Amino acid sequence: MNTKLFDIPVLLIMFNRPETTCHVFEQIRKLRPSKLYIFSDASREGITEEAELVETCQCLVDDSQINWNCSVERWYPESNMGQAIGVSSAITWAFETCEKLIILQDDCLPHPTFFTFCKFMLEKYYTNDRVMHISGTRWDEGLNIKHTDHFFSLIGHVWGWATWKRAWNKYDFWMEHFPEMKSQKKIERLFGNVDIAKFWQDRFDEVYQQHTKKTWDYQWQYTLFENYGLAALPNVNLVSNIGFERGKYGVRHTADHFCETKMWQTIPGSVQLSINKTYEQLYANKRYLFKPRLRTRIVNKFKQMLQINPG
Repeated sequence: MNTKLFDIPVLLIMFNRPETTCHVFEQIRKLRPSKLYIFSDASREGITEEAELVETCQCLVDDSQINWNCSVERWYPESNMGQAIGVSSAITWAFETCEKLIILQDDCLPHPTFFTFCKFMLEKYYTNDRVMHISGTRWDEGLNIKHTDHFFSLIGHVWGWATWKRAWNKYDFWMEHFPEMKSQKKIERLFGNVDIAKFWQDRFDEVYQQHTKKTWDYQWQYTLFENYGLAALPNVNLVSNIGFERGKYGVRHTADHFCETKMWQTIPGSVQLSINKTYEQLYANKRYLFKPRLRTRIVNKFKQMLQINPG
């Protein structure tokens, strides 16, 4: 039995999905972190069945399930905080008592070496203010990286990630300086691409104008752009999203769910502190500059018309 404790704190953020929470927590149990933060949002008012799901999740991570020497802090709000305030507040709460943090939500299943990668990066770039984010997710974008164990991107994925208190202290939930960023064309200068800049500016515009914020992660990406921050990515994918969306017609999986994970290993050698432009362009083309085929767009347009005019 492995008795060695992992010395980087881990934050588990959960809500109402016991079917995925149990798998993610099992990986944390195997890791045996010496410090564990657990945030569980309360059920939403008027959704009776959700209260039972939330309680089940909390039972899955109670003291009886922690069979190693671990300092555990729990925050279970009495009323629902919602994703935007809840997740961002949970991270801020954890950083009140730590300097480095690995963050997992209840549907992000990590490969065991995800934790090794995060620890290595957290220690390697601890004093480098330019590096603000460590991603566990690295989708196969048609770029095979063998000469190095990590590289850099301007995009910080949050399906399993890590960061430092010094970086999170810059987090701007309200995006106060977005108008200046937009007028200065900062994103366009970062990417050197008008189309990519427009995509992000449109997303940020939408979030900035929301009186009640519906998300927290766009604000974190905005923070990275605002501070010229870099995200360290592994050369292989280390996290699989095992979540799903409960819809009117049952469970729906997205194309990015259940991605294969692989073992990460260190590779000797230095890594330049600059973005991999080839990866950046491939990612943009596939993820947010991609346009469906004409036939698909026509079909989707007719579906929208039928929903608006059901007859």
